[in-house]
Amino acid sequence: MAPGPLWQDSGLAQVRVLQEDLHGNFGLALSHPLYYALAIGFQWLPFSESAFKTNLVSAVFGALTVANAFLLLRVVTRRRTPAVVGALSLAVAHTFWQHCALAEVYTVSTALLVTELLCLRQYARHGNPRWLILLFLVNGLGISNHMLAALSLFCYGIMALWLLLTRRAAAGTLILSGLAWIVGAGLYLGLIIGELVGGAGVGETVRSAQFCSHYQQHVLNLAVGGRLLVNSLQYLALNFPTPVALLALTGLFALPTTRPRLLARVLGGLLVVHLLWAVRYDVVDQYTFFIPSVVLIALLIGVGAERFLQRRRGRWRSLLIVGALLPAIAYVPLPFVARAADLRIGVSREVPYRDSYAYFLHPWKSGYSGAERFAEELCEVEVLPTDALLIADRTTVQPIHCLQLTQRWRKDIRVWPSLDPAQPSWPATEDELRPQLDAGLVYVVAPQRRYCPQWLLDGYDFEQQAVAYRVRPRGAAASRPAAP
Repeated sequence: MAPGPLWQDSGLAQVRVLQEDLHGNFGLALSHPLYYALAIGFQWLPFSESAFKTNLVSAVFGALTVANAFLLLRVVTRRRTPAVVGALSLAVAHTFWQHCALAEVYTVSTALLVTELLCLRQYARHGNPRWLILLFLVNGLGISNHMLAALSLFCYGIMALWLLLTRRAAAGTLILSGLAWIVGAGLYLGLIIGELVGGAGVGETVRSAQFCSHYQQHVLNLAVGGRLLVNSLQYLALNFPTPVALLALTGLFALPTTRPRLLARVLGGLLVVHLLWAVRYDVVDQYTFFIPSVVLIALLIGVGAERFLQRRRGRWRSLLIVGALLPAIAYVPLPFVARAADLRIGVSREVPYRDSYAYFLHPWKSGYSGAERFAEELCEVEVLPTDALLIADRTTVQPIHCLQLTQRWRKDIRVWPSLDPAQPSWPATEDELRPQLDAGLVYVVAPQRRYCPQWLLDGYDFEQQAVAYRVRPRGAAASRPAAP
């Protein structure tokens, strides 16, 4: 697990926790109020700094996911080795492991997903309606964490309708299940109601709650071209680079005869729905939306291991366990192989103190302090003089904001984007910065398109100062203001 401040969305999560912000500024679908409520609660732990405790949420709920996956496979297969194989396959799956090591919302979602399946197993095995009610309560909590839970709700809704039509569940049970779901989703529903009470339009609020305005076309995308299919296969291969992954096919074919039948059918439906969603979701971080599918595939590996071992004994058990752990070994040379082959991994630029190949291809983040080192170096007067203005971007500003909120940042330096949500992302016009430009006090982190105002790129030169660049008039001799 990463020990401190981070970049990008993980850094934003750390900043929002410090601000105790359950809503965020990017629309309701990206609010994730349950995650932030949990992370804010973790701040009460009597050790370490805030960023560490926020990262710890992912690690704890990732561990809970793996433990529950083992428990589910143990009670379904009634054997220990298949449960171990399935749980280990999940624990070392690349994307899942990576999101256990960073401040991210997804392991809370996976812990809830596997808990839902445990509830369903108990309901299917014993027929006690309390388990069905609890399932919908847990799924409601999933909605309060991430809208990915709505895909599972679709499957559970079809299941509930089938149970009602076949008289396997009473109408009263389903009504109570619906009420339990509302209770679980209460945090998210509360944010929606708050938007409406605050004067937001119904249509605008619904769009914000479903997908946020800037993701609408991605959420509603139905086209699956060759590029998305190839990417999807690569993402899945990255998570299961081991022959043991073939047992998922054995588990899939074994589902029709796996008991309890209701659990097996819903498990198959969940896999289809989550896979289809991820495959056609054309966004930069598409790979993250395969995480529920990775969990479900690991469960199928466990089911497949049980069938494989039915007529095999002895060394086969040990071989399967070793095979399940092979990905952890395969990931070690991955950054070096990718760099030697000049493989593109979707990163448009390098960031100080971050080797992109290692950062994104090694799922573990033990000891990584690059983001914190970057922010601390910017605080040095040899890098940024008194009263400097620093123009950063959404990736690099997060550790800076983290240091600002923990009183570890110089108060004389102005930073864009600002912690004040009322401030624009960066100065819009040259006139706004004329005094600082004339004094040589404007600095940027990345003099590149999308990370810096275009008018600066068009009319000025950039002189590197450690991890930042000083802006100077085009053609002027290189120099820097004297330190006070």
